[in-house]
Amino acid sequence: SRQWGRGVEEHTQRAAMSGLVGTLRAINADDPVELHDLGGYDAAQVAELVQGAFAQPFPARAPVKVSFVVGAGKKGRQKYSQSLPEDLISALGSIGFGEDRAASACLECCGTYKYQHDTDKDLKFLHVFPHVSPGQGEGSEGEGSGEEGYDEDEDSPEEICRRLSLEELEDFVKHNVKKFSQKRILLMKLKGFRAEFEELEAKMMIFGPLDPKEDAKYNNCFELSEKIEWVSGEMERMVTEGRLTKGEISLVREQLSDKVAQLSQELERAKADGKSKKAAKIDEAIERILDRKDSLAELKPTVYKIKHEKEIRQLRRQLAEIAKLEGSGGKQLMDVATVRKIGQKEELQEELDDLMQDNLGWFETKASVEEMMPSAAGGKKPKPKPKAAAGDGWTTKSSKKTGKSKGGSSRSGAPANPFDLLGDEG
Repeated sequence: SRQWGRGVEEHTQRAAMSGLVGTLRAINADDPVELHDLGGYDAAQVAELVQGAFAQPFPARAPVKVSFVVGAGKKGRQKYSQSLPEDLISALGSIGFGEDRAASACLECCGTYKYQHDTDKDLKFLHVFPHVSPGQGEGSEGEGSGEEGYDEDEDSPEEICRRLSLEELEDFVKHNVKKFSQKRILLMKLKGFRAEFEELEAKMMIFGPLDPKEDAKYNNCFELSEKIEWVSGEMERMVTEGRLTKGEISLVREQLSDKVAQLSQELERAKADGKSKKAAKIDEAIERILDRKDSLAELKPTVYKIKHEKEIRQLRRQLAEIAKLEGSGGKQLMDVATVRKIGQKEELQEELDDLMQDNLGWFETKASVEEMMPSAAGGKKPKPKPKAAAGDGWTTKSSKKTGKSKGGSSRSGAPANPFDLLGDEG
């Protein structure tokens, strides 16, 4: 009877999962985004759900966001497997999805996910942005396509930067996008917006008026080329002035090496074709890049101030001690005090995650913040770099909604900037 009961339970779970897959696949841009609670799901069930729901593009006419509850605080944590966030991330990675902490429901972010620890609700979420097949979605024509506005989070950093004027952007970048790595991601977003703007403009020229959502998106693009040129210039200035972290220095030097390799191939072709003037120009460009690369090798990295540094160091020290205790658990019998100390691990990790999250700014990646973090021993840069646990509660911070800027988009050509030597960022 026990085996029969287990079979009924598995059948019920599979039926529920099948129903959830169907519900997810029916989501479209006109429906409100619902939360789907994955409490009780194990790794195998998560893998099956992801394969059934996300392996193929959604038949939706526009990008959508699918949100899962994957954890909770003290009162509800027993409902969720401790490895649930990691299981879901691993399953999504197996079908090619990647993490984007600034992701929103836009075409550029299809095939990504982002983790969020909402301390107000005391819940942990994983937001998934699946691939879509606009041509297959219901409501792509006729009725249902007349809703105003578009689906992106209007308060997300990238959406704010999309609609700001150049003057407004300069002020926001000064306070919210200070690092080179942050500006690099901003530049990629702006270039994506410009490409999208040009696609919509071309569509309008060929097929006539855009639908309301496309039109709203088109009209919310402001001075993109000017903003791209300015951000590129700011990045070049940071490189010239040496205002780069250790990780950013490595990134720029690697990009410069790739550019040298690319130009070397062009140099060989120019020589083979007998184009001596072109070859000379390429050779000069290679020399400039190599000089810059050498100067970066001697640069003293910039170190940014860390919030809650003392508390972070203390928490990491406590977690390191717990890890040692867990590692020796099979060799010796643990006393009550040791068991109680190990039981504090999840609570300490959550506290650490919240402090780490408070250091995460606009367009910030976990790696760029991690290199600035103190180790348990007190050093600024941990060696080796600690591997953050899945679901560590880092989110990209947003800001209060700003008003729309005045003035339309500019479609001037790509900026001529020395930073272009690093290649296209978008």
